[in-house]
Amino acid sequence: MTFEIQAPMAAPTGAAHSKPATSDTELSKSGRFAVWASIISVLFLSQIAYNINTFPASTDLICYAAVTAYLLISGFASVGLLSLALFVVALIFACFGTVTATSSTSWTSLMLLFVLYAPFAIRLKGEPEEVHDYILSAYVSAATFIACIAIVQIVLVNATKSTLLTNIYFNLPEAIRGAGHYTFLREGGGIIKPNGFFLRESADLSLVVALALIIEFGSQARLRTMGILAAGLLCSLSGTGLLAITAGFLLPRSLFRIPLFIVSLVGLILALYLLYSLDVPGLDLWFDRLSEFQTPNTSAYARFVAPMEMIGHSFDNGPIATWFGNGAGSYLRDVKLYHMNYEVNDPTWAKLTYEYGLFGFILIFAILVQRLYSSRLRIEICNFLLFSWISVGLVLKPSFALIVWLLTLVGTPARRSGQRARPSAG
Repeated sequence: MTFEIQAPMAAPTGAAHSKPATSDTELSKSGRFAVWASIISVLFLSQIAYNINTFPASTDLICYAAVTAYLLISGFASVGLLSLALFVVALIFACFGTVTATSSTSWTSLMLLFVLYAPFAIRLKGEPEEVHDYILSAYVSAATFIACIAIVQIVLVNATKSTLLTNIYFNLPEAIRGAGHYTFLREGGGIIKPNGFFLRESADLSLVVALALIIEFGSQARLRTMGILAAGLLCSLSGTGLLAITAGFLLPRSLFRIPLFIVSLVGLILALYLLYSLDVPGLDLWFDRLSEFQTPNTSAYARFVAPMEMIGHSFDNGPIATWFGNGAGSYLRDVKLYHMNYEVNDPTWAKLTYEYGLFGFILIFAILVQRLYSSRLRIEICNFLLFSWISVGLVLKPSFALIVWLLTLVGTPARRSGQRARPSAG
């Protein structure tokens, strides 16, 4: 396995009708294998795992560790000192918070967090733009296939009500099923939501195809591909991907664009209010969910309102809990202590603040931001990934960490807002 770039053979001199090379360099065969293995492990194999007690050693986690280790051993990767420093300080603070915590904690949870984000300190040496383009193209191709499956699935599952077609999880032997509690069947307006068969939930499908859609829009912009991805996004019947795309384009690209961001946000709110007032047929399925913010035991309440109450409890526990947290893995364990009679979700912003305190949240947030915005990714994609990470419970998902790591594997010191930097000459 290697990520080195190989130059194609030059055409013989004097050849009158030889075809010009499409690019000056190309990714080696083993490098392409590593890229595809990573993407397939996330989109198609993430629910296959070797369960160690209650800890699932999933396929994507194993692939993540293997590719990272090889890059370090082979010498194709370099370590960023800033990311490494942030990582070490965050680890020290997290250990201190967990040791001093009075809550029931989990060292396994802490280890998983830092196993997932330690590789964010390494990148490929140089600025191989061809590798970056290949990674993006491979991801879009795989996500487009998932979108096609979802389009067919929403028809077949709702027609047959077959559990076997609902999720690959139900077809796996129990010995290799990924551990955890997931909602596979969600009714939305009487329609069973698809998940692309290989993904866990409809929200995962929404994020996967939305990310591919925003990548495709900023690169090749093929209408057929974008049409399939858009259809898959709508079939998910989940607003997660749509919100992330909106954030990707509306979040400011620089400090100077903050006023424009505020104006755009106000305009979006007014447009949504206008659509809501018009009672357009078919949109009730989306707008009716706004009432969930005031209704306990609903998705929106569990994801946004209930976590704020958890943060309030954490701040009431004193300054050490406020700044250093209540210890790794304590968030969902402490829900039972507060006797909450409604569902509480664990979005990243709440989980990190509760378990690792304000210091831990700031440091881990900085690790992700530094990784995203020093890469070759367009600003809109960086905004998409940052919003998804902070607003959804993705902080301990190996699949999300691996995709972010892979898409940002190629960095560049010459970023321009919203544009891909050109490779340096020579």
